[in-house]
Amino acid sequence: MPSPKSRSRSPSAQRMLRQFNLFGLDFLDAIVLAALADERPLLLIGPHGTAKSELLNRIAANLGLEHRHYNASLISFDDLLGYPVPDAERGTIRYLRTPGDLWDAECVFLDEISRCRPETQNKLFSVIHEKRVQGLALPKLRYRWAAMNPPLTPDSDPEDSYEGSLPLDPALADRFAYVVELPALSDLSPSDRLALIGRGGIAPVTPPDLKQLVAQTRQEIAATADGERTWVAKYVDALVTPLKEAKFAISGRRAVMLAGAVASVQAAARVLGKKLALADCALAALRAGLPQRAQGRVIAAAKLTAIHRSAVQAAGESEGSPMRLIRTLADPVERVARALQLHGDGIDKTELSTLVSEAFALLTVPRRFLFARHVLPLAAAHDSLNAPAYELLAEPVSKVATMCAQKQHSIATSRADMPRWNELSKRVAQLARGDADDVQLGNVLLTLALVEKAEFDAEQIIELDRRWRELFREPGRVSPPDRAAA
Repeated sequence: MPSPKSRSRSPSAQRMLRQFNLFGLDFLDAIVLAALADERPLLLIGPHGTAKSELLNRIAANLGLEHRHYNASLISFDDLLGYPVPDAERGTIRYLRTPGDLWDAECVFLDEISRCRPETQNKLFSVIHEKRVQGLALPKLRYRWAAMNPPLTPDSDPEDSYEGSLPLDPALADRFAYVVELPALSDLSPSDRLALIGRGGIAPVTPPDLKQLVAQTRQEIAATADGERTWVAKYVDALVTPLKEAKFAISGRRAVMLAGAVASVQAAARVLGKKLALADCALAALRAGLPQRAQGRVIAAAKLTAIHRSAVQAAGESEGSPMRLIRTLADPVERVARALQLHGDGIDKTELSTLVSEAFALLTVPRRFLFARHVLPLAAAHDSLNAPAYELLAEPVSKVATMCAQKQHSIATSRADMPRWNELSKRVAQLARGDADDVQLGNVLLTLALVEKAEFDAEQIIELDRRWRELFREPGRVSPPDRAAA
């Protein structure tokens, strides 16, 4: 991965948003400056009172922009265009201008965008995406910003949800290059809370010179080295499959925006004097670059970090490397099986451990037990994993062993569940009459039912175990995927 020297013009890291008396948002400094420099749409998501509006309005004032702030839930198109009147001479409609219309706006802020009606969202779509309204160009418009509360979804906590805040349409959400969640007051550090409570409502005395920072950031974006752009393209390409597997698939448009955001964040970090490696900037852009947040999808930080680390590793690999070719396989479990066969012949312990950890994270609990029972013996026989990966696999295996060591087990079940439990008991009894491998599988099923309290279809688990038994059978060394196909 390229690691160019910093070209920052600041002797020490600048905490830009703190200079606006906005506290607890240091992680957003480079993201906000990047969005200002590349002028791509920005969406803020957060509970009420998290300074979403204050942040955007203070930035607009600092830059001296012709700014419009609309409540999207109350907006009408008269507010955006002016009042329509017939033009008898031309046989068309013209608009009587108002002080709040969009025609001269350089910046538009659409607050409460998740509360507006679907037909209004559709009309705002072209403003955000094309800088057009009703098919008419808005030549002066540069910045398109929006804000919303966390949307109400079937998984929302009824006591801590926002009635009327609905998930954005996926196509609309995908037009925002930056989709950022803001922390609630309770999530801030004690020092940031005290600073916010004491100074948050006071106008900043010495705000940053945003115009200069934006100009410097644009220069840095233009100076991005070809090697860095190549790495970023490989990094984003390596994100496509694991994000899809994690149910956060990205579109081609999103991939292009994400690559641009990485370059913009890196440039902004340099200007602010933040000593971040390119990979760190990529992670920041990824965290702020997934539109599913606007649809109420929870993106686990640990899973996203694991996907990022995998992509960083893949971006540094040569085109024909075994690891890169293995990653072309769609099934993460099949990747592990191939990597086990190639361990010591192009795949090292760290790479294999990464594949094991990634696959384990994507599996359901019953599948994790099957995965561990097949992978752990093979890995242990060849000493092919690092300690964290062994610990990951050992946990389900040890639960099975502990369950077997107990002499008695009891289960409380409803009358409605009795048929399912009886079928499982019969199936386990059949497995107990088979070979040692069948007996172990029966113990796995019992552990899932008695210890994990997992719901599963026993026949599906048995069939999957049969397929994985063939997949992980040791046939000796094999060639990487493309050579095997050839």
